[in-house]
Amino acid sequence: MRPLHLRLSAFGPYAGEETLELDKLGSSGLFLITGDTGAGKTTLFDAVSYALFGQLSGGVRSLDTVRSDYTEPDRETFVELTFEHRGKEYTVRRTPQYQRPKKRGEGQVTQPATALFLAPGRPAVEKVGEVDTAIRQLLGMDGDQFRQIAMIAQGQFTELLNAPGERRSAVLRQIFGTAGCRAVQEKLRAAATEAARAVERQDAALRQAFAAFKLPEEEEAARPLAEILKDEAAVWRCGEVLAQADALCAADEAACAAAEAQSKALDAEAEAAAAKLEAARQAAALHAAAEKAARQLAELEGQREEKDRQHAALSEVRALLEQTELQARQQEARLPAYQRREEQRALRKQLEATLKRCEEERRTAAETQKKLEEESARLAEAAKGAQEARQRQAAAEAARDAQDARLSQAAEALNAARRLRSDQQTALDAAGAFAAAQGQYARAKSEYDAAEALFWQGQAGLLAANLTENAPCPVCGSLHHPAPAKPAQGAPDRASLQKAKKELEQLHTEYQKAAEASGAAQAVAEATRKEFLRLAASALAQWGEQAPGTPREAALALKEAKAKGEAARREAETQAQAAQKEAEAGEKAGQELPACQQRLEACRQKQEQLAEKNAQCSAQLASARTLEEELGTSLPFESEAAARQALKELRTKAQALSDEVREGEKAWSGFSEQLAAARTLAQQREGDLARAADPAEEQALSAALAGVNIRRTALQERWRALNARLSANRDAAARVKGLAKQADAARRRARVADNLHRTAGGTLTGGLGKQQFEQYVLVAYFESAVAAANRRLAFMTGGQYQLLCHGAAQSRGQSALDLDVLDNYTGKRRSVRSLSGGETFQAALALALGLSDAIQQYAGGVQIDTLFVDEGFGSLDADSLENAIATLQSLADGKRLVGVISHVAELRQRLEKQVLITKTPRGSHMALREI
Repeated sequence: MRPLHLRLSAFGPYAGEETLELDKLGSSGLFLITGDTGAGKTTLFDAVSYALFGQLSGGVRSLDTVRSDYTEPDRETFVELTFEHRGKEYTVRRTPQYQRPKKRGEGQVTQPATALFLAPGRPAVEKVGEVDTAIRQLLGMDGDQFRQIAMIAQGQFTELLNAPGERRSAVLRQIFGTAGCRAVQEKLRAAATEAARAVERQDAALRQAFAAFKLPEEEEAARPLAEILKDEAAVWRCGEVLAQADALCAADEAACAAAEAQSKALDAEAEAAAAKLEAARQAAALHAAAEKAARQLAELEGQREEKDRQHAALSEVRALLEQTELQARQQEARLPAYQRREEQRALRKQLEATLKRCEEERRTAAETQKKLEEESARLAEAAKGAQEARQRQAAAEAARDAQDARLSQAAEALNAARRLRSDQQTALDAAGAFAAAQGQYARAKSEYDAAEALFWQGQAGLLAANLTENAPCPVCGSLHHPAPAKPAQGAPDRASLQKAKKELEQLHTEYQKAAEASGAAQAVAEATRKEFLRLAASALAQWGEQAPGTPREAALALKEAKAKGEAARREAETQAQAAQKEAEAGEKAGQELPACQQRLEACRQKQEQLAEKNAQCSAQLASARTLEEELGTSLPFESEAAARQALKELRTKAQALSDEVREGEKAWSGFSEQLAAARTLAQQREGDLARAADPAEEQALSAALAGVNIRRTALQERWRALNARLSANRDAAARVKGLAKQADAARRRARVADNLHRTAGGTLTGGLGKQQFEQYVLVAYFESAVAAANRRLAFMTGGQYQLLCHGAAQSRGQSALDLDVLDNYTGKRRSVRSLSGGETFQAALALALGLSDAIQQYAGGVQIDTLFVDEGFGSLDADSLENAIATLQSLADGKRLVGVISHVAELRQRLEKQVLITKTPRGSHMALREI
């Protein structure tokens, strides 16, 4: 990844918008970022880091403080970076969240953070989270890795060089991101603890399941299981528990079967005793039933005489029933005559109504005929005037169209008048602008001429000041100078005079443009005036009027003529519409006249038909009245309804008599059947009584049955107790079996989790030994970084020094990360804290570069084409500085661009490519320069 263009606004100390064309620095080599303290040198790397990952390069400053304190309130804060990666260019733009003034009203509003990522051949990415993901996927690293690889901060690595083991472990954890390894250790420890607790929970569940067994102490079969459950280690003897539980359940099953067989035998004995007891109880009941049957028979024999008398009286009722039914049949036979009389009466009323309607229709038809005759005469009269109305309509429409043509010409001329007013105003404005430009130019010309004269007077004074007698004048060559020029007061310098001349030339250009514009506007106005006068004369001639000579008078004449023409048009339109309406009414009347005459003829024919129908209806009515009178004299009732009511009463009476006969026969039949049944029942009860047992045996039989029931109840209670215990023990055994499997699995998981925890924690024999997992990973990373650092340290120190890491083989715990330095000149090994200031810088720089290489290697395919090195060069002597620069140059040659952030003067002289940061009271500025 190589930055090409960096643009930022209101970011950190940079108040305005600053642009840095980093592509001009080339693709390799060293360049210097220099400037005053606090000017914003490191802020450049902050801007690059923020543009790519939305994060700053260090942990001191937060994103909510990056907005510049120097900037204007309404200026936007943003960073835009264009960079090259693997041959393609990408652009990313971000704005942080910050407070800005409201666009309307007072107060502040929060401007939300935004992001935009543009990649070749892909749609734009605009959401902050999606931009973060896209950058990470493209570069193959996150913000923390980028800062460790691309930014070498000397203070940080000097601290790392001299830090004790525990502090160095914390720093390396942050650099290499091994916090996850430590988190794995903690998760393994927590998992081991949780697995042990799970075993404890399973053991507790097993003990709770053991308590569910039903173990009666008095039974021998339960004692082995009870002895096992008393053992504290019973949770480890689940196999024995289940075996003894199965044996106990088998014994209880046998006992249940025996109890069930005994219960069936007692059931049979109880059934036989109950049958004997029931027979004794039935004998007593038979005596009572026989006495009751004899009493019922005696009562029925006493009622027999009255029932015979009631049955004989039914003969008189039967005779009356026959007489009533005969009268009803006769009345029913006369009903059709009543119906015929009603039909004749209805016919008579219908004919009367028909005759009335016929007479009414004749009157209505006569009135309709009269109206149609009048309408026919009116339509004939209206049809005669239609042609004359059409002629008047055509004449009025021709007059209206003529006025339309005149009004159209007048409107065109008035539009030209409006254009004339506009063009004349434009010409006046252009003339005014020309006059103003002319006056401004004249004043400037006068001022310039005076300034030029004063300038030359000043120049003459300067020349005169250097004149000496008998020395030639540089202007005229004279040896004598009787009246040398005096220095002019307030004379302008040459730069001021040239500036004034440029301003005068600009005013002259504006003056010429104003003159041209004024002339053009005058020409347009004159052409428009002529066009208007031509159109006005043509329009007024249509009304027979002469056009006035001035545009104003012509416009007034046009307006008056137009008003008259509009009035004449309205009058013609009104006349045309009235004539059209009259013509349409006459034509419509001519169309309606034949239909009206047809309706009139139809009405006359209907009058004749109604007269004939009236005569027929009168004859039919007379015949119907005669027949109705003849039928009325032969019937006893006034109406069919009265006859039917009389018939209904006869039928009701006959039904009542019939019901009386039927109920009497039914009562006689029921009594006879009841008497016969009583006689039969009395005889049957006498026979049953002769065959029944002795009731005196009931008490002894009842006592025997009670004894059997007591023994049966006791046996049933024992069976239920055995069955309940058997069910409970089976359930408990099933639960123990399931929990035992779960407990075994939990113990296996606990053993695995404990081994993993002790391995990662360094407490398990073998594996990593006594070294924790994270420490093991850190040592491997650090040894790789130290190896890379030694290659550069050997170059910078001429092969004198070499860094040595204690490593896992020599030390345990934090001391495995301790550093020593080997002096190859003396062959002695000593602590890195014994190095001098310059040597410490060299070692720290080498370590920083080595860590950068290691991180880039372990990041997997990461390509960083630009590095930044921050400060630390001030402690080096000339040779050491030369070696440090050579080391960095070796990094840069051919493949990398290395930026050195420093204010060391010698670096400003040595490095040709520079980014100069200038600090001012109103904010900082940046610029590229080459020396």
